[in-house]
Amino acid sequence: MKIVWSLLLLVCLAGFAAVFWPVSNSPSKDVDDFANAKPTRSVAPLASSTNSSAASNNANKSTTTAVVTPIASNTNAATANTSAINNANNSSATTSTASAVATTKSAPTTESVATKTTTPIAPVANKATSPTVVISPDSLKDGLDRKLGTAVIVPGNILKQADGSILADNKYLITGAGTFENPYRVTWECLTSASQTYIPRLQQNNIPQRVAMLDGKWIRIEGYMAFPLMLQESSEILAMLNQWDGCCIGVPPTPYDAIEVKLSVPVKPGRRHTYNFGTVTGKFKVDPYLVENWLVGLYQLESASLQSDM
Repeated sequence: MKIVWSLLLLVCLAGFAAVFWPVSNSPSKDVDDFANAKPTRSVAPLASSTNSSAASNNANKSTTTAVVTPIASNTNAATANTSAINNANNSSATTSTASAVATTKSAPTTESVATKTTTPIAPVANKATSPTVVISPDSLKDGLDRKLGTAVIVPGNILKQADGSILADNKYLITGAGTFENPYRVTWECLTSASQTYIPRLQQNNIPQRVAMLDGKWIRIEGYMAFPLMLQESSEILAMLNQWDGCCIGVPPTPYDAIEVKLSVPVKPGRRHTYNFGTVTGKFKVDPYLVENWLVGLYQLESASLQSDM
């Protein structure tokens, strides 16, 4: 019995093998062909081969077509996206290049504009500090013939008023006649105005006529006094616009707001401390004193007398 059952089992196995073996080999062969064709063939032949080998199966054909069609579509989309990106990059590069060219072209323009703007700065400043004055035909010529070192005398509008006083450049009032008996009464504002146009270290050598006309004349002016510290008698003092003790207290003078005064009668040691503010009268002299184009002194007063106002 065991032998009979064994034979029957072998017959059954052989029958199953004979029936199912060809069916299972056919798909394997197709799969192997597809695998071998995939790396060497393009998408179009693949679709054609798949369609020919699976003509009997409509479902497989539809599936294959559906798979192949999106591939071409995706490829076109990818190509379109790549073209768009390249165009955008080209546009950006073109824009960047145009911007660089525009910047390069605009740079010298800006520099030239800055240069053109910078050039007239100095004349504008000079006009602001020394405004142009219209000179009247009746203007006095006093002082235009003076020789004041290398300075150039600039004519001004010097008009004599009905009361005998002088109005210089429509601003500075000078009274008196400039003589020993009737000296000019001069203000510090008039003397310091020379700083607007006379700065030798800056190559500005213009002295206004309103200052030059005082040269050689007798004047009278009020101010603070400073005496030498180590002398028994003081024949020379410094008349100043601002108070200064010669060291640390007050405002040190400049050549424009100080006058070197030479007294005709020296001041005794016991009395000089009583003079702090006073009036000096003497013969005025405009004498620029330069050290390597630096202005050290400008005004002097000779044969002077001192009167205390304290």
